[in-house]
Amino acid sequence: MPQVRRLPKQRVAKMSLPERIDVEFIEKLRPVLQAPTVKWIGELGNVGDEPPLLGLSLALLAGGTIARRPLLQRAAIRMLLAHLIAIALKQWGKNNVDRTRPKKQLRSGRYHMAKGKSRAAALRSFPSGHTASAWALARAFSRDYPRYTGSVLAAAAVIGALQIPRGAHYPGDVVAGGVAGAIAEKVADLMIRMIGLRPTGLKLVAAA
Repeated sequence: MPQVRRLPKQRVAKMSLPERIDVEFIEKLRPVLQAPTVKWIGELGNVGDEPPLLGLSLALLAGGTIARRPLLQRAAIRMLLAHLIAIALKQWGKNNVDRTRPKKQLRSGRYHMAKGKSRAAALRSFPSGHTASAWALARAFSRDYPRYTGSVLAAAAVIGALQIPRGAHYPGDVVAGGVAGAIAEKVADLMIRMIGLRPTGLKLVAAA
């Protein structure tokens, strides 16, 4: 049976409270997170990756244009803007903070978080980009289709939560990603308002 490598207790005790909560949470869930079925379920969180979400926004934009549904067009444009801003925010975070991923903690008993500019995937846990993008798109879509707010936000929350069984992110990374996504969507909404983009009849027009 392979030896279980854990973070030394004295190392954990020296961490900040948020970090300690994260690493202890992962450690307590070790048996669950290392189960093959849970890992497989976690991989479903990849639906929140950049290509699928960009594809979704572009598909909605194309559909709204072909069907002459300006409200759907605006929602798709809002989603694209929010997504691009979310990508920029998460890149800024990852480019300035080095943090090991939970899977490394579970495999090697090692952990690191500090200011840094590493480009190594294993040190780019903070924040969760999948969560940032999913949350930004969900909030953006719900601006024009508020009746779906509960459903799309729940879907975004599930995508964020799945990053933990993936071993890709700590809970704190997921929360930070959600905050980044909310900020991104708010900025996108302000841009839409500044442009004055609005549906009129079968057309989408901008303020003169």
